[in-house]
Amino acid sequence: MSAYYASPGGSPAAATAQEELAPVLVAFAGSAPQSRLTVLIRLLMVIPHLIVLWALAIAAYVVVIIGWFGALFTGRLPDFAADYLAGFVRWQTRVFGYAILLTDVYPPFTLDDADYPIRVAVRPGRLNRLAVLFRFILLIPAWIIEAVLSYGAFTLVQIVSWLIVLVTGRMPDSLYQAMAAALRYQVRVIGFTFMLTSTYPWGLYGDLVPAGPTGPVGAQPEYEAQHGFGPQPGDEAQPGFGPQPGDEAQPGYGAQQPAYGAPEPQEAPEPQEAPEPLEPHEAQQAHEAQGAQPGYGDPQGWVTQTPGEPQGWSTQQPGYAQPGYGQQPQPEYAPPPAATGLASWWLVLSSRAKALVTIFLVLGVLFAAAEGALEAAVTSNTVTAAQASSQLQAAAVPVNSVLSSYSAKVDACNGQLSCVTAADRTVSDTYSTFATQVRSISMPNAQTSADAESLASSASHVASIFASLGAATSVTQYQNIANSSGVQQAVSQVSQDYTTLANHLTNS
Repeated sequence: MSAYYASPGGSPAAATAQEELAPVLVAFAGSAPQSRLTVLIRLLMVIPHLIVLWALAIAAYVVVIIGWFGALFTGRLPDFAADYLAGFVRWQTRVFGYAILLTDVYPPFTLDDADYPIRVAVRPGRLNRLAVLFRFILLIPAWIIEAVLSYGAFTLVQIVSWLIVLVTGRMPDSLYQAMAAALRYQVRVIGFTFMLTSTYPWGLYGDLVPAGPTGPVGAQPEYEAQHGFGPQPGDEAQPGFGPQPGDEAQPGYGAQQPAYGAPEPQEAPEPQEAPEPLEPHEAQQAHEAQGAQPGYGDPQGWVTQTPGEPQGWSTQQPGYAQPGYGQQPQPEYAPPPAATGLASWWLVLSSRAKALVTIFLVLGVLFAAAEGALEAAVTSNTVTAAQASSQLQAAAVPVNSVLSSYSAKVDACNGQLSCVTAADRTVSDTYSTFATQVRSISMPNAQTSADAESLASSASHVASIFASLGAATSVTQYQNIANSSGVQQAVSQVSQDYTTLANHLTNS
């Protein structure tokens, strides 16, 4: 459980106290030319992976639940859970990185580590049981940041970056770094959620790696000690965490933990005159001409700071430090393979890339606010539907009352025309008022609005018929109007339209 899950080979030494602070590492090969055809159909190409990941995610949720109970009682994620969840994170990261155009290499279908331009390394260690118990509460701030970041980076910006790569065949370096930083933060949130690390997600704006004119990567004891990459006070006093017999025989282990400790002491080279500034691509070509692998850093792990370059840039790989997470990784810790040209486990952002990350966050806040407003509008529509239904029922009460008493009033008239026409005028006024009230009710959508207009029209038609009956001056005229108007069918139509509107309001 002490190994970084980045390579199938190697037998790392026992876990140390620093491993509790081991973050999830992600290495990127850097921006490279891409096929415009695959960029055009990139979303279609990831569909097979998405189907498989959907099935793997179901199993991952089950494993996380089991692993949570195991970590709660033992203080460590069970081996089987760490193996599966680490593989799932690797697979998911490769696919998502491919989908957002960080690489043109098609992801492999495997949970194992692979020789791929995007590599993930995790080192499960000891876990605080209290932090495991309240894991989801602790994750709330990170989830909020990750959600805002995703809204900004993987929506509108993703569409713009897709158009840029489609037209130019390559993602700009600063945009590549910013997207890589967003993906790495997302992966670290997932790793903390899965209990693959006890380190809280950090590094949204990259790593604070010094890049002096002749300084090796990782030569920053204060930073290493702060984040658990160097010796910690009191380590010697903890049984089992000091030098162990036989450590000397294990390459890359012992007092210097691979990917954690500082590099072996080296003699400082003679001061040299600083070279003229080069464009990133020119520097990369010059470096490759000296026999280096594409995208690789200096073999000795040094960073050459060119005057005028932003802090953290190197002439070997723009925006990235050199190979090694603190020092050159040993084979057991998955050194960046020459085949894919991984630059480093460090991720150093240029000033432009950091500005883009800030833009991601601002856009994410705006998009989240827009989504909230949309949800509020939907909720408001639901309330309006309930209110409209209540208002409709209230408006229909007088209509039902006048219809139920109409026959009794006509019978009580004993054939007197003036009495009957008075009752007809009352019905007409009631239906006319009902039609006006229906039109005044605010409806939640277009369908209910159309239904309300149909109901109001049919009610107005009934009101006009009874108004004509109420204006009759003779029995013959009254009977002719009654026979030709179809009053019974008109009243039935009002009832039918009312039922249709009421049902649509209920389902809105």
